[in-house]
Amino acid sequence: MALRPLQKHEVEYEHRMGGEEVVANAASVVPWLLDQAGRVDRERTIPHDVAARLIETGIFRLAQPRHFGGVSASPSVMWRAVFEIARGCASCAWVAGLTCANLLVVGRFSEAAQNDVFLSGGSPVVPLLTGGVGHDVTIETRSDGIEVSGKWRYASGIDLASWVGLLVSPKTEDGQVNPVLVLVPAEAFTVDNESWHVMGMRGTGSKTIALQKTFVPAYRTMDWAALQAGETHATCPNDEAAYRFPLNALLAMSVIAPTLGVASAVAEEYAAIVSQRVQSGTQQRQIADKASHVDLATGIATMDLLRNALISEVEAIERKVEHGQALNVEDRALLRMKIAITARNGLAVAQGLFAGVGGSLLPEGTRIERQFRDLHAMSSHFLLQPEPIGEAYGRLLLGLDLPSGARL
Repeated sequence: MALRPLQKHEVEYEHRMGGEEVVANAASVVPWLLDQAGRVDRERTIPHDVAARLIETGIFRLAQPRHFGGVSASPSVMWRAVFEIARGCASCAWVAGLTCANLLVVGRFSEAAQNDVFLSGGSPVVPLLTGGVGHDVTIETRSDGIEVSGKWRYASGIDLASWVGLLVSPKTEDGQVNPVLVLVPAEAFTVDNESWHVMGMRGTGSKTIALQKTFVPAYRTMDWAALQAGETHATCPNDEAAYRFPLNALLAMSVIAPTLGVASAVAEEYAAIVSQRVQSGTQQRQIADKASHVDLATGIATMDLLRNALISEVEAIERKVEHGQALNVEDRALLRMKIAITARNGLAVAQGLFAGVGGSLLPEGTRIERQFRDLHAMSSHFLLQPEPIGEAYGRLLLGLDLPSGARL
């Protein structure tokens, strides 16, 4: 049975909670999440008591506009909080990371749309399905909005969601395709609860959803090109810089933050295993093995380096945005390339640590086995692949046209 969205009366927020307090709260629940992660994995969704604990940290309100009672934190603070959650549970961090990015997108819509989303009383979890995951989609344009129906895969966090964003492509009067992002109440969808049987990231509950023909008023739509350009709706009440952060870099950061957090958790679990493991080849305790010392030190230091470098990059862009400086396409492509390289390097270091624990990786249901599955699943996300973004950035550096469909 699908879980219903958490309601406002079930979990009360501290409205004056600040971003740094949320980061500290996220770090404080890591030990508890480590104990819950196995259950999250088995249930293929985030159970309500786990979701309630996450909400109590304030992480789902980091990106909610201050105008609507949220924190309006900077993206760098959001990613630090998500990174902490990922050290405890990959699936929880994935949903938290996506929610942070997605709410920053919702915070660019019209004031009327934001009233619907942020004042609806449900938990502020809004999956955005923008990666070409729809099929059997029908669209009918009306003067006051659009009617849409279809099916969409990978609706991460749908069991907790109150709204869903869909990227659809209605045609203009002259036959041109004009992609728009539309906001639809989650209750309008039918969830296929048997559609999410996967290798890793099981607890995200990224199920397939179906929508019968539903009318979306014009005020709950936003031009995709305008969002890509960093624009906000004319009636948007939010003036914080976070709502002008480059869209595609924002979405990529929402998946690299939990990915790096899990990679760091691998290094921490490696230390726990090495401290107790006897190597089968030598029958010696692995804690005395010099190569293991080097592997652990390299893993911890590399993850710390990658994380701090990315946070510094994001903070630099935040400063530019706060001062009204527009990021050109080369700046955006460079950040996207750095994110992709970070993902690939983090996975490579983790691979060495996985190999270093030998057969301890194999038993099903252990923490390290789950981390292996989760990290590989996370690293496969299309926004973290260096090849497509590398082609786009390389062409820019050589003065060539961008490839079709490049998302910068």
